[in-house]
Amino acid sequence: MFAWIGELAASDLKLRVALGVGALALLVTLLLMVQLLLLRTLSVRRQRGYERVVARWRPLLLRAAAGDEVVPPRLPRRDASAFLLLWNQMQDGLRGAAHRDLNRFATRLKLVRFARRRASRGQGGRRVIALRTLGHIGLAADWDRLAALLDEPRSQVSLAAARALLQIDALRAAPLVLDQFLARNDWPLPRLGTLLREVGSDAIGFALAERLLERSPAQQVRLLPLARVTEAPGRGSVIEAVLAIATEPMVLAATLPQVHGPTSLPRVRELTRHADWQVRSYAALALGRNGSASDRTTLIGMLGDPEWWVRYRAAQALGTLPGVDEAGLKALLETLGDRFARDMLRHVLAERSYGGAPQ
Repeated sequence: MFAWIGELAASDLKLRVALGVGALALLVTLLLMVQLLLLRTLSVRRQRGYERVVARWRPLLLRAAAGDEVVPPRLPRRDASAFLLLWNQMQDGLRGAAHRDLNRFATRLKLVRFARRRASRGQGGRRVIALRTLGHIGLAADWDRLAALLDEPRSQVSLAAARALLQIDALRAAPLVLDQFLARNDWPLPRLGTLLREVGSDAIGFALAERLLERSPAQQVRLLPLARVTEAPGRGSVIEAVLAIATEPMVLAATLPQVHGPTSLPRVRELTRHADWQVRSYAALALGRNGSASDRTTLIGMLGDPEWWVRYRAAQALGTLPGVDEAGLKALLETLGDRFARDMLRHVLAERSYGGAPQ
């Protein structure tokens, strides 16, 4: 009997626990639904507020950008964030006099002080818009404030500060921005490349070349992709300079894909005999991309390389040399005595017949 009572009590306890867990799960579900509803309501309210600001202020901004003398009305504080977003969207597509006219319009509204306060604290998205504002207005007085924000842990904020500095004084900002890029791993390379492309090679080229030629191999490899957005490859380019002095295989392998034009061909031909197979494979591709008919013999010799990837890249490169077509490759196939060379050339010919393979 006592055992039966104990079992009943244990069963009752399990039931209470199950009911409690169910009630808690229901409460959590209800709270999540309420939260989603509030977020949706807030989003709709913000969108309507933005549309109201656009309807009121966009015509005035268009007139100001066209050079009309516009006396701005008072900007309500509740509309300041939406106005800054609209103003920056317009400024991003303007240059010259129209850009300066919109800056004057913002100055009359006393937006510089507001943007400075917003840039120093607050949510990430609002800080980014404030930093974009300071960059467009371009006051030297904001330099120290923006430079300090390069160390901001949130990458979107630090990148916005970098862009603003480049807009204010690109020559002065370039070394700071590049060193910050090397010091942290959370700045996406494509995003930084876009910022540097905006200011142009004249502003960024010297600082980048200096670092590419003087920094450690790992830093050189990280910086090399940026050379594509700052200058045209060829004689006198930083790519040519790096290729001429580099000895580390990792640097050579990162540089060779960016070689375009005949000025670096002597160095490329030399690297087809490098001890590192990755360097040899990239040198083969560079030779096919930039070489002449006289390089055919070198690439044919590389078809017998001990490393599969070198043979593969050499076969691909043969098909890109001037004056070499599919018929020429098939004729070459009949003359090759090395079995591995023949197999690789057949492989590449099969790829070409099916549309080729990525290089």
